[in-house]
Amino acid sequence: MKKRIKPILISVIILLSIVGAGIYMYNKITKPNLGPQTTKLYQRGFRLLEEQIGIYIKEHYSGIEKIEFSPIYVTGDDGSSMLNAEMVPIIYDSHGNKARFGGEFKKFQHPAYGIIGYLRLGFYYSGKHSIELSTDSGEMIEVTYGKPIPEEVKRNEMKDVDLNFETLISEGKLKGVEKSDTGSPEAQIIYNVELKKGK
Repeated sequence: MKKRIKPILISVIILLSIVGAGIYMYNKITKPNLGPQTTKLYQRGFRLLEEQIGIYIKEHYSGIEKIEFSPIYVTGDDGSSMLNAEMVPIIYDSHGNKARFGGEFKKFQHPAYGIIGYLRLGFYYSGKHSIELSTDSGEMIEVTYGKPIPEEVKRNEMKDVDLNFETLISEGKLKGVEKSDTGSPEAQIIYNVELKKGK
């Protein structure tokens, strides 16, 4: 009986080791190594950026059922390139179509939205941090996580967003969506602050 238990125990230990190694490798490949404080700051900053973009879309485009956001993709900082983090909106129209921002169209690269041009994150030795969002004029204004974004940060113009919409509408990926002062006040916004490596 004891002789039979030993091989079973060894098999269980080997299996647990394989599973543990698999989980470790999955996390190493898919999750950025930012540290808990940096991760929290990125998540808070991107949550506010998503709110800014979501409000702009709701207030300026009609025919939209839902706005959700991709994970926050972190690239670079590997010794050969600078750290970058960005995400894109995903739009659902009232006809059941789903379309993702970003990507290439007729050799033109549509932007993603992140820490280059849209969001600025500041780290201080004291442990404090700052989050800034861009305004229509391009000025960066500090915002506070946990509070509604201030009026001066709510955008009346977002050319990159408009250009993405123009492309998705012209390609037929979105139907019944148009720029309008009535907007889509009932549209649902689903935020996403999951951090992932790469794109």
